[in-house]
Amino acid sequence: MTYIVVFIISYLIGCISGASIIGNIFLNKDISKYGSGNLGTTNAMRVLGKKAGVSTFIIDFFKGALVVILINYFFGEKFVPLGILAAILGHDFPFYRNFKGGKGVATTLGALAFFNFKLTFICYLFWLFFTLFTKMVSVGSIAFYISLIIIYSIFSGLGGYSLAIIIAIAVLGIYRHKDNIKRIINGNENKIGGRK
Repeated sequence: MTYIVVFIISYLIGCISGASIIGNIFLNKDISKYGSGNLGTTNAMRVLGKKAGVSTFIIDFFKGALVVILINYFFGEKFVPLGILAAILGHDFPFYRNFKGGKGVATTLGALAFFNFKLTFICYLFWLFFTLFTKMVSVGSIAFYISLIIIYSIFSGLGGYSLAIIIAIAVLGIYRHKDNIKRIINGNENKIGGRK
């Protein structure tokens, strides 16, 4: 029963969409109808501007952090990985948006930063390097997820259950970038600055 409660609470928190809050409430613009249609930081920045994009990232980052803090406080550390996964599922597949949300990068980063800051920071450096090197946020995000699998598998010391959830989170993140991967292969992925 505890697992179910943790999952539901975390999923509902994950459903809080920074892009929807900034776009619909403050700018009267539904970004799901513009750009890639994705309810995440990158599309918010392209459609709504840099300030809105940063605000979207902050909201999505800290809702992930909030899940870690709440689940750890009320249910214990062993339930935190499940809470993180559920929050990301809520972000990616919000029930009130016909299960069409974002890709979960900011939420994953926020949650794992509060779960294990050192290891997550190392993974973030992979994101930063590959994003700057390729000028493609998607490549940096995919590198971030791949590094999660490697770094957490080697250095986290997590048990099989918790590590399996972290790996599942990373695999989900890579899968959510499947369209980006196709565009990267075809050479027409968007780059920072609007170039292909």
